[in-house]
Amino acid sequence: MHANQKKKARARNRPRNKCNRSGETEQEKKPDVPESVPVSFDLEQFEPQPEPSKVEPNTSAIYLIQKILRKKLLSKKGPSAATSPANAAPAKVPTPPPKPTNGSQSVEVSELLKCIGSKLQKGSAELPTGAVFSQLGKMFSTAPLSDSESSDEEAEYVEYIYKPRQYFMASLCNHCKLDLCGRQPMACRGCGLVYYCSVLHMRDDQEHRQLCYGLRQLVERNGHDTFYKCGDFSAEQFRSYRIVCIRQLEQAINRTLTATEQEVLLFPFICGHVKCREHRLKKLAACGRCGEAAFCRDKPDHLGAGHAEWCGAYRLFKAFVMFQAKFGRLEPPLPDKVLRDAPLGCTNTRQILKKLSFDVTDACELAALTQISTGPLTAFLAIKLCGRLKAKELTIHLVGAEMEFEVDVFQKWEIFLLHILPAVATLNVVFVGPELNTKNISFDQLSKIRCCRLCRKAQRTVQYYFENQLYHNYCSAPGFQNPDLACFFNSGLYRATGYALEDTWPETIRATLNLKCPVVVTSYTKYEAPLDLSHFLNQSNRQLSVVLPPTTNPFGSEKPERNFISDDDAPFMFKNFQCFVIE
Repeated sequence: MHANQKKKARARNRPRNKCNRSGETEQEKKPDVPESVPVSFDLEQFEPQPEPSKVEPNTSAIYLIQKILRKKLLSKKGPSAATSPANAAPAKVPTPPPKPTNGSQSVEVSELLKCIGSKLQKGSAELPTGAVFSQLGKMFSTAPLSDSESSDEEAEYVEYIYKPRQYFMASLCNHCKLDLCGRQPMACRGCGLVYYCSVLHMRDDQEHRQLCYGLRQLVERNGHDTFYKCGDFSAEQFRSYRIVCIRQLEQAINRTLTATEQEVLLFPFICGHVKCREHRLKKLAACGRCGEAAFCRDKPDHLGAGHAEWCGAYRLFKAFVMFQAKFGRLEPPLPDKVLRDAPLGCTNTRQILKKLSFDVTDACELAALTQISTGPLTAFLAIKLCGRLKAKELTIHLVGAEMEFEVDVFQKWEIFLLHILPAVATLNVVFVGPELNTKNISFDQLSKIRCCRLCRKAQRTVQYYFENQLYHNYCSAPGFQNPDLACFFNSGLYRATGYALEDTWPETIRATLNLKCPVVVTSYTKYEAPLDLSHFLNQSNRQLSVVLPPTTNPFGSEKPERNFISDDDAPFMFKNFQCFVIE
């Protein structure tokens, strides 16, 4: 870097390379041009100037400087990573700067020096010839800035970003996602199970054609409408019936339904009263606030008093779906403050954000932020309860980790754990699970994300490790690291079937308990948490201390997720909603 060049002020929350960004502005694409060089040009759309021999000497020097700087600055750009899968985002890979070679710029430099030398000999230069040549020689011979020397704006990153899928909602136009709440929806003339804002959009929705054909075939085969007399079913029978319909539909169209197509049958627009389940649109009305809960027009009590508890979640979920359909993934800003004292008095996510001097007023952004922060903040809760806040090095195991949750936006482990634990100098985050599949993204690339400037200055680091295997196998592997905390996030330990339809949790639980470290377990619902705790206690061969019994997690996510498992009781569920801690 030139001795007189000043670094730009570091902008925290810098834009990183992410999959769901459809493009960058021209300003984002341009690298910084040194202030000491009075030249301005666009690296991406560099317009060739006339040949030096055809222009005045004073413009030929500028042309040569442009040419050399363009080659020099472009050499700082690493090659783009391989095309990633639909839900992952490796935009660029950090690469070491190329070593300068003696012949790579000799022609351009020679031409430039001859041009300037000729100009100086005519007496038009302000500085002595020797001084100019010396400064130019230093500038052209210096290698591009290395990653450790560059500012955060110049550094390149690889990061996994989960790209959300589309969702089916009966109160949104199936083609344009217009909110139909307060409007007269138009049911599909073929299947009657999806809805539109106009006849034109009904005709234009080509993606629905094959599904519509299969639904009609299903009606003809069964001899009645899909949800005819479903009021005779119990809640469990009705869930099983919808799964059967999905399997029959897949046979009819000879392919597997997408998750969005399955939701047409999983979450239909029918009366919510368990003894009714009226399916004919002409006899139904919808909640005037969310538009999702249906009830019989002539029986307003079929809406049920319990809907008021979930109406806000319906509206928030719809806001997410509409935003993502129009703009793509919602990415909230992230705090950049590093605390000097651990926030021992903070008991929920909002208090942590206030401590970080971070204010979020938009409901969707706040919910997305709680989804990002719930993992590290839940780990913080367990560490605090077990009295391990003063450890200088902290190793956390994320058991059964999934790319879409634990790995998604994984600088969150620095922002919401390292930044609020001032005593920790080294944080090791180990992702372990058989579903860690990055396809075209290598784990080596993902693990190279750097800490913020303040952490680097204080020599604090976060190390990421990826183990694509079952946890009990990892515990006996050569590179095993002893944990200070093991996290089971939304694992469903009580279920009889797990990965590859096998119950692998008992062996994993026993391996975890042998480590004799604190364990935090979370679940989606109040129903699951006691069952998960019982599973842990039954597999233990020693006395366990329940530091925190099953309770509502104060750092749980507030972003609603559709719930099919117990939709009669709770139509939505939340990541890390319940938790318990044992030691």
